[in-house]
Amino acid sequence: MLRKFGTLWKSYKYRFVPWLAFNFHKRSVRSVKDRGVDKIIPECVLLDQLRALTSALLQAQTWALPTIQCHHQLSYHLALQVMEETYGFHVYRAPSSLGGLGVLATTDRSCHVAVQQGQLVALYPGTIYLPVQPIFFQSINNPFIFRCIDGIMVDGNDKRISKALFKSCSSRDRVGPFPIADTSWLTDCLVNPLNVGQYVNNQSVGHSSNVAYQEMTIHPGDVPLEERQYLPNLWYSPPEALPVMDLPLRIVGLVATRNIQKGEELLSDYFTIIY
Repeated sequence: MLRKFGTLWKSYKYRFVPWLAFNFHKRSVRSVKDRGVDKIIPECVLLDQLRALTSALLQAQTWALPTIQCHHQLSYHLALQVMEETYGFHVYRAPSSLGGLGVLATTDRSCHVAVQQGQLVALYPGTIYLPVQPIFFQSINNPFIFRCIDGIMVDGNDKRISKALFKSCSSRDRVGPFPIADTSWLTDCLVNPLNVGQYVNNQSVGHSSNVAYQEMTIHPGDVPLEERQYLPNLWYSPPEALPVMDLPLRIVGLVATRNIQKGEELLSDYFTIIY
């Protein structure tokens, strides 16, 4: 019992305010003086790479809609195929060399390099919380909360209360026939294979990083309404009383910091936490 409590405490203590206050001097803080220098690639390039896939997915799945409506596994297979045709590679969840689940990159092409440096390889999915919004119960025993540079948090847990909240917010924000966000990342059959960033593990001794996190704000008009169904993020409670399509949206991408070999696991430099 004590061992189980110790494991839970190690996971939760970094979100327990009294512990943070008494252990401030022990925390390692990633210092970023200017958010502009924290970009691996220009935001316009990141947006272009993202739009290339979302528009290709929309075209392919619209054409195949009568076939895939009742076959979710077929839909996922089609999405992987579209990603391969668009990017020249695809990513998928698989057992990690570090234990548990991870994300691997591969290609159907006969070459050793699957991903070129500077390429978007994944998105970190989840519900977006402002620093002042409640996340206590969602954070208990939840290792999937990503804290952005400005304090905004993304809950990428695909189970329990986090899953229920994301589905509820997605239904709330639906615009007519168009879903406002992708909910398939909560399942095993993704409509956008990029939406697996929460399963990218951190580098460790003997396993160096090959990707890094890059935050970006998507402004109204950057992504058409019909393509928002492939983005895996939405607001827990919108920061302004505006229609959902008139609100900016925070996304967190993972970008390759070097060429990634075929079959290589994606590993980040470290999990970005700024208190």
